[in-house]
Amino acid sequence: MNKLFLHGRLVRGLKYLSLAAALAALPAAADEGAMEYRENVMSAIGGHMSSAADIARGKVPHQAHFSMHVNALAELSTIADTLFPEGSQGGDALPEIWQNPDDFAAKLDDFETAAADLKVAVDNGGDVGSAFQALGQACKSCHDDYRDE
Repeated sequence: MNKLFLHGRLVRGLKYLSLAAALAALPAAADEGAMEYRENVMSAIGGHMSSAADIARGKVPHQAHFSMHVNALAELSTIADTLFPEGSQGGDALPEIWQNPDDFAAKLDDFETAAADLKVAVDNGGDVGSAFQALGQACKSCHDDYRDE
């Protein structure tokens, strides 16, 4: 056979092999992306929670920022149940999340409810201290069982 013909087939074969390898890696990259996205959102939740706590404890004089952090927590809590798709295991998320989906879902519901209750308390002049404490407890309850700290 002609050397040029063989070289062309080899190059084409390597291109197809490279494409196949890249396509095979896509699900792993997507799963890793889902895990990283989840961790970024959870870090945002933690940042808002810590900032709101600093304001509530008087560690910083930014009372005007408190409702912004509470609003962000309420909004972020509504997407928390979308952050743990099958195949996104890893990071700080323990495997028990996918082994106990009903209990985990209930804890996410508790988080969303507590965040909404805190927003209502802030917006309507309710008992913000108790509502903030309930939100912290909802976070802790889930972290105790489902987060690798």
